[in-house]
Amino acid sequence: MSTLTSSDGLGFSQLVFSDLERYRPGLPTSWPRVLIQCIGHPGMVASIILRAQQMARRAGRNRLEFVLRSVGMYLLSADFVPGMDVGPGLLMPHPNGIVIGNGLRVGANVTFGGGITAGVKQPDAPPDGGFPEICDGAIILANAVLAGPVRIGNYAQVGANTVVLSDVADNAVVFGVPAKKVATRKSILPGSYEELS
Repeated sequence: MSTLTSSDGLGFSQLVFSDLERYRPGLPTSWPRVLIQCIGHPGMVASIILRAQQMARRAGRNRLEFVLRSVGMYLLSADFVPGMDVGPGLLMPHPNGIVIGNGLRVGANVTFGGGITAGVKQPDAPPDGGFPEICDGAIILANAVLAGPVRIGNYAQVGANTVVLSDVADNAVVFGVPAKKVATRKSILPGSYEELS
């Protein structure tokens, strides 16, 4: 069954360090390592902005959320609309052009390629729903679009330039417009060769 690990109970440092772990698996985490990573990886900068936005939401600081949204757009051309929940271990190696909608729910150890749009709400959806959910270990490749209340299963992979209009099963690899299953992948995080049970 698909799982969606939330950010509940995790603080700013824990979330940022969990993202750093995706870039440098197995190395100790620290703020100096985060800063070094920011020099060569704009995705780490994007993670800091997104995590700060999540903390501002928890604290009820709505204006700060939107200021951070603008910072992400000006620095990285990444639009993180306030209100999403992103679990630990997010990897965004190429954050430019990413659009994350305010109702999006993302699990742990998810990977986003550049230019994706995740969080498009259907116009006829109810006010409290209608957004995509991305389960643990999923990979969303460049320029993919997730539209409406679709669920991307555990360790599923959405191919580049794919438009997802319906649910994607666990471990499925989908491609095309609209998305169709083309293969199955193992439950392995990118950068790791160990299959998870």
